[in-house]
Amino acid sequence: MNKLQCYAAMSWNSYIGPKKFTQIIESFGEVEKFFELKPSQQMEFLNVKGEKAIPVFEKMAEEGSRIIEQCEKRGIKTLSIDEEGFPVKLRDIPDPPFLLYYYGELNFSIPLLAIVGTRDVSYDGEVVNKYFTHEISGYNIGIVSGLALGHDSIAQRTVIENGGYTIAVLGSGVDVAYPQKNSALYRDIKATGAIISEFPPGTRPERWHFPYRNRVISGLAEIVLVIQAPEKSGALITANYAIEQGKPLYVVPGSPMDKSSAGTNALINKGAKVALNPHEIVIELVGQVPNRKKPRSLEDIPELSGKERLILENMKHQLHIDEIANITEIPIAELNSLLVQMELNGFVTQYPGRYYERNV
Repeated sequence: MNKLQCYAAMSWNSYIGPKKFTQIIESFGEVEKFFELKPSQQMEFLNVKGEKAIPVFEKMAEEGSRIIEQCEKRGIKTLSIDEEGFPVKLRDIPDPPFLLYYYGELNFSIPLLAIVGTRDVSYDGEVVNKYFTHEISGYNIGIVSGLALGHDSIAQRTVIENGGYTIAVLGSGVDVAYPQKNSALYRDIKATGAIISEFPPGTRPERWHFPYRNRVISGLAEIVLVIQAPEKSGALITANYAIEQGKPLYVVPGSPMDKSSAGTNALINKGAKVALNPHEIVIELVGQVPNRKKPRSLEDIPELSGKERLILENMKHQLHIDEIANITEIPIAELNSLLVQMELNGFVTQYPGRYYERNV
């Protein structure tokens, strides 16, 4: 077996995690030497006991070869912890993943911000998410999240619509789109960003996978932003990982009467930074507010209707819906419907207070 097959084999074996991987490397120097042991000797060295573990270790080497063969056939790429391209910030966290499987293209040359939050998103929470994500990703800052329903998918869809870069870290194999409701978003990220997992291809999502993968979401990012989270939320697990990893943690404050913000407000009490302006995060990431990326031209979007084009042509800067109605003379009910559709298509972004800004 070669090194990559050994790494894949260990990623398949649920009895071997990052801690035992480190134990193997520190004792043998090279993983190939560990695989020269008989399965019973491997179990003895790792102090793994129990009848259920025996067939796992007996089959481990065979599975490693099979996984790499499948990756090669299906265009799944790999990146191991000892390769030059492995991100230093992820390598330096406690218990880093020793092998990543991925689709798409990895871009660790730009700053990365993790955005997470509850699956049960309020209207105001969605507006704030889109506002922060649109503004921050417009400065060539990548967004890392988990493809979950709610704030994860809102942020990652906003990035795609804004022509930005996003990484989705899965709690399943990279070839398993989960949840299925986000299959279209999964395909879009695969085509324009990256889908990452430390679990081998074909791995089905299990509950324990998701809090475990959250350390990778925070580990890949320079900063973690929590938009909205109740007292018991997976987003708080990511926040705690960020604190453990020494990453700056920003939190959008919420009403003390809003249970969906109870967790985020508690983080502020514990010392998290209050996120009131996306540009503060941009400045911490890159040292200044750089020039924004050039938006798409209206000429590049032939599918625009006449009224949609009229709205965009008159939207030279951020405008309130009433101002748009006065300028375009479109009835407010019709205008509201048009703006909703334009927002869904990524042509405009709505900000708090019914203000709109064009993205093209």
